[in-house]
Amino acid sequence: MAVDLYRVECALLGNLPFDDLTSEERRVFQREKAAFEVGRMANRFAQGYYAHATAVTVARVPSAKDSLTGMQPNQPISTETMARKNGTMHVFDRHYYLDYFNGPEISHEVATVWLVGSLLALGDALSKNEYFDRRPELEMVYHLRNGIAHGNRFHFLMSGLKRLIKHPAHNRTASAHVPNAEFEITPDLAGKQVLFDFMGPGDVLDLLQSIGYRLMYLRRRL
Repeated sequence: MAVDLYRVECALLGNLPFDDLTSEERRVFQREKAAFEVGRMANRFAQGYYAHATAVTVARVPSAKDSLTGMQPNQPISTETMARKNGTMHVFDRHYYLDYFNGPEISHEVATVWLVGSLLALGDALSKNEYFDRRPELEMVYHLRNGIAHGNRFHFLMSGLKRLIKHPAHNRTASAHVPNAEFEITPDLAGKQVLFDFMGPGDVLDLLQSIGYRLMYLRRRL
């Protein structure tokens, strides 16, 4: 019985009821669900970075402060609250921290934290699934995540070096491969900075999108 991978993708996206799939399509759905979800996570992280970059641009518009005033009922001063576990509120002034956010150091740090968190979370999700078919772009995440966890510097144990021999880590076959922007993890990178000496923000986004594309689109992978 032929399997319509497009129908399976629709079901994985929630656009087609699982019960509408054939028995063979259901088997593919169950088998590929984990890979699809990790791919969607990678894509969500890339899209989230775009949203962050857009928010930074908006925050730098002079009139941005005016839009914050009076957002809370009966509050002439624009404040934000965040709940503590005990039910009390942590309060801060949006105007002050909008200016603070526009500082060159904090805006860079927030951007870095997003990409660091994305690689850490994606690496953990891939690890739970034994990196699926261990394609080179997936293996890149293993070593990038490991380096970030060691002070943003590449760090190789003997197990990691053996892994590189068996499972190369590069982006040459990635879908978002850009000319003159090829990256490969090699032992001589030990001690070198991961972000943003080895790869820039755009390069990490290319990698996230490549992984999302590969794991989500069954018609390209199976």
